[in-house]
Amino acid sequence: MNVLVKNGRIASEGRVESADLLLADGVVAAAGHDLGPAEREIDASGCWVLPGLVDLHVHVADRIGRFELADDYESGTRVAVRNGITTIAAFVTQGPAESLGDALRRARARAAGRCHADVTWHLTPTRFEADDWSEMESLVRSGYRTFKLYTTYRGAGLFSDAARLDELFARLGPLGVRFLLHCEDDALLEAVDASPLELSKASSHAKLRPEAAEVSAVEALLDLARRRNVPLHVVHVSTVGAAELIRDARARQDVTCETGPQYLWLDETSLDRPDGHRWLCSPPLRGNRQRFRTLAREGAFDLFATDHCPFRKADKDDWDGKDVRTVANGLPGLGGLLHNAWRLWADQPDRAAAEVSLRLSRNPAARLGLDARKGALRPGLDADVVVLDPNGPARAVRATESDAYDPFPGFTSTLALRHVLVHGEPVVRDGDLVDPGARRGQLYPQHA
Repeated sequence: MNVLVKNGRIASEGRVESADLLLADGVVAAAGHDLGPAEREIDASGCWVLPGLVDLHVHVADRIGRFELADDYESGTRVAVRNGITTIAAFVTQGPAESLGDALRRARARAAGRCHADVTWHLTPTRFEADDWSEMESLVRSGYRTFKLYTTYRGAGLFSDAARLDELFARLGPLGVRFLLHCEDDALLEAVDASPLELSKASSHAKLRPEAAEVSAVEALLDLARRRNVPLHVVHVSTVGAAELIRDARARQDVTCETGPQYLWLDETSLDRPDGHRWLCSPPLRGNRQRFRTLAREGAFDLFATDHCPFRKADKDDWDGKDVRTVANGLPGLGGLLHNAWRLWADQPDRAAAEVSLRLSRNPAARLGLDARKGALRPGLDADVVVLDPNGPARAVRATESDAYDPFPGFTSTLALRHVLVHGEPVVRDGDLVDPGARRGQLYPQHA
């Protein structure tokens, strides 16, 4: 089916222009004027026309610590497309009694036929015997090119020390792997003296995971990645110091970073609330957010991603009130990504649209290695399209539609999702699913 999106302002790859968009056979056919008739027309008057958004950092259909997450692939991708996100990148972590390939096949089986948005995966290996290395190399050849690694969480079996990271960089880097790093210095975290802290208070969480741990880990990883000449992506940056280090390092190496809406618009005062444990995430919420937002407006963050990690309300509250280290650690975010990113440039709407097209579409698609298909409204790329009306009725921002506490109570947005198309097929109209039973999402790599 041919679709003509007309009378809108196209925002793609950081540029905004008044033009029409023609979609055909699931891809973008042309952008411009006088594109001719089509089987279906969408009037985008007063709206921006954006490429489908990409959330590079999403946890769904997984178990974190003691608890199953509140969102599976169906519910997670449903809230995603209703808020303009047409591709998500989730995670596969190798369990202690399985191969990485088995973990991946299990994730793909749970997603197959259930997704409203497209899905790809980052891989986290936890064993490094000869067979594991062979399998990693085979998975890379199959198209899995992003690996997520951690400089902490030793107790969960996720920690990689400098020697392990160096080996991974040396062996997988030449194969084209992009490395995502959770950066907190494990030695600094272990050195924190918890004895004077009131562990019954959520505010102690920020003291247990100090800013210096993030800055130190980022500094060390930048050096290691530069020496091995591998591309590095630092996830969920939460501190001014780390953001400035990465910004300055771009001149000498291939490094990108993300932050999430929670670190832009929430701060450590949320942890001071009587129910402050409901805002626990790692890294924790910080202070000095005005400087952090200034860095974001100036381009310090290549992209924004949610680290969507929703726990059911009962599970988030399932602790004894004595030690916050037992609280389920993570926040939902998918439904708030677009609305909270837009707020950074809300005083300059055209710029907001241009920045969103870069930092929520082109840049994450490129870091995922999907930029030959996603991230822009260019001929030949997937017809994932968002028609966004900036002047809709104010409504509450909802990070998730599942039974989880929302981290953004009181936040509202006038952004209205008039149309969302996935592979040229309409999936959302005026914020609601066109056909809730349809599943348009595809799994990447497609040949796996």
